[in-house]
Amino acid sequence: MTNRCCGLLLTLLLLASCQSGPVSAPANGSHDLLRRVRFIYEVCIPAPAGTRELRVWVPLPLSDPGVQEVDDLRVFAPGAIVRQTRESRHGNSMAFVTVRAPTGPLAVRWEATITRWEDSGQGMLPLSERYLEANRLVPVDGAALDLARKLGVDTAITPVSTRAKTIYDDVLAAMKYDKKHEGWGRGSFEHATTVCKGNCTDFHARFIGTGRAAGIASRFTMGVPMKPGPGTYNSYHCWAHWHDGAHWRPVDISEADKVVAEDPETAERFFGVLGRDRIGLSVGRDIVLSPPQESGVLNYFVFPHAEADGKSMKLDKSMWTFSWRDV
Repeated sequence: MTNRCCGLLLTLLLLASCQSGPVSAPANGSHDLLRRVRFIYEVCIPAPAGTRELRVWVPLPLSDPGVQEVDDLRVFAPGAIVRQTRESRHGNSMAFVTVRAPTGPLAVRWEATITRWEDSGQGMLPLSERYLEANRLVPVDGAALDLARKLGVDTAITPVSTRAKTIYDDVLAAMKYDKKHEGWGRGSFEHATTVCKGNCTDFHARFIGTGRAAGIASRFTMGVPMKPGPGTYNSYHCWAHWHDGAHWRPVDISEADKVVAEDPETAERFFGVLGRDRIGLSVGRDIVLSPPQESGVLNYFVFPHAEADGKSMKLDKSMWTFSWRDV
């Protein structure tokens, strides 16, 4: 970050209170399975010379009672106009920040106390038909339907849990976590089923595409992984859920792939149980922000999106930092 942005954010850190309200009892009844952190999302975006209006959208944390609860959320953007908005399709919340005729970089910061429980399917996010529909990079017909038929998961005669586990096992067996090639990280079903390598977006694109083709509602979540203790990060992690008719059941197949050779029991656990060391920021793909961006839908939403006079700006990881400490 530039020195000017760092100075502004340091000032905000000194001014902002970290007091937070009460935490609801966990759905599973055990405080051993929760983690409570003060999470900070910092952005510093330089404005191109001559910009008449800079607009920035920053994701705010998901609220999913029983899995993730958000308290004492505060948003700061000195010298800018800030609104908290929500897009209608997926319900993702964001800070929408605008600056007219910016004369320097824009600093945006939010912080919140976030309680995260181990997720074993107790989440309350609503079910929608959109979770059976195709995305731009994840079809539900063609190759996706062919794979569902090949696996024998396209018939509702078989219990949905059995079909979801068959798809999970297929992804885990067929794919390799590998970012040393072209095309990874887009969450492309085609890439995941032809190259059979990639990161979390690719693993879960294959799972979601096959699941939806089989008539299983499936959902994509984008967020941030946290190591134990205080820490910082500037990238993302994603995972998926499938719906069993009553509950959203979680999977994290890319993490399972990292351990399956040495620890198959842990790999098996990633079908149905996710640990507390992660923060969810948004759900869904092909995101239209609020207010709508002018530069086309977003593949997914975890990093800030910025437009200078309606044109999308190219941002990089040097412009944001995520940090946390346990409270």
